Amino acid sequence: MWIISDLIMTTQRIPEPFTEDIFRSEGIFALLILPVLIYLLISMTEKYSLATIIKIVFSNKYAHTAYRRSNPGIQLFNVLLGFLSIISISTFILFAEIHFNVTFFDLKSLMLWLFNLLIVTAGISFTYLTCLAAGSLSRTADAFREYLFNVSLNYKLIGILLMIVNFLISYLISVPDKYLIFLSFFMIAIILIFRIVRLVYIFLRRSFSLFYMILYLCTLEFSPALILIRYLSGQAQ
Repeated sequence: MWIISDLIMTTQRIPEPFTEDIFRSEGIFALLILPVLIYLLISMTEKYSLATIIKIVFSNKYAHTAYRRSNPGIQLFNVLLGFLSIISISTFILFAEIHFNVTFFDLKSLMLWLFNLLIVTAGISFTYLTCLAAGSLSRTADAFREYLFNVSLNYKLIGILLMIVNFLISYLISVPDKYLIFLSFFMIAIILIFRIVRLVYIFLRRSFSLFYMILYLCTLEFSPALILIRYLSGQAQ
């Protein structure tokens, strides 16, 4: 007679180890070079440099000025930077999954990357739509638009930094990939902390309700991250 532990063992699948040469495969090289080409194209046609994005992310005063001077509507270079970020973030997640030997639904290589791409795109889209909806419902649309402006640049800065890190993970053999992965986690954490500080700065400057700001932080900033960390830690065991 089967007991519950037997049923759990039969349904739980231990992922097979990834091949070591996947970091330098042709498919991975394509995922590495495409963001670089996009960034070079943007750099040649626009003056929106990496230094400008860094200033906006880490300086409240500069960010507010940049938001006021920004043009409304969708701009091509912003779309390309967003596409670059989604590709780079998805590729970095794939590298982290390979390092920690984590997989989902027994997906491998390209299919796992496509799964990451879907999740990253859905997560970013959900954040954008939530900000727009919250601004509309709370009648503070301009405050949430300013915050969304900063969120967008946060993702783009993370994407550009990971574009560089992904190349280093693949081809800088002298440095173990785990150090680059944990360094990237640290950089992302710093950027996200500044994002939360920017949220508080924007809403305190506009005398926004402290209760609703805390509710927003707990619901849409902290909870998804905690759920993701909890899920990934369970997958990695």
